[in-house]
Amino acid sequence: MRWNKKQQPRGSKPASKTAAKDEKSSIFKGDLGKKTNKKRPRGRPWPKGVSGNPSGRPQGAQNKVTLAMLAGIRQAEAELAKPRLLDTSRPFESWDGYFWQDGLLFNKDTLEALPHDGPPPVPPERLDPRERRTEVTWKRRRLYLQNGWAFDPDTWERVKL
Repeated sequence: MRWNKKQQPRGSKPASKTAAKDEKSSIFKGDLGKKTNKKRPRGRPWPKGVSGNPSGRPQGAQNKVTLAMLAGIRQAEAELAKPRLLDTSRPFESWDGYFWQDGLLFNKDTLEALPHDGPPPVPPERLDPRERRTEVTWKRRRLYLQNGWAFDPDTWERVKL
């Protein structure tokens, strides 16, 4: 017969409270199907120097998040260590055995950027008519190239490619 909470027989405790009290004072043995009255050990259940989980996490093992972060750092360092190469999909100038693009000099043989002293090049706002320039057609568009920067020939304004 099933009992609801309202239909419990008089003088009996709810089953959940009785089970909780029994669990505190005894340990269930699965192989025998019986409960034995053993108290849980307090403090350290194992002698000093003995692990309770011998096949657990090894010393020095790192978290997955830490490993992913370190892999990202290594990848970024590898990208920064690569030499900057000439982008042949954009217009560039050729002078005296070098290529110019975005204010940087590139070696004609290796297409690597040559080391330069000082801060990175600042793009000029307008074409300087006193300096040498090259006229090119790029994507059906007429441009002036000066020191590797592209300019509109009509307004002399710098063009972002």
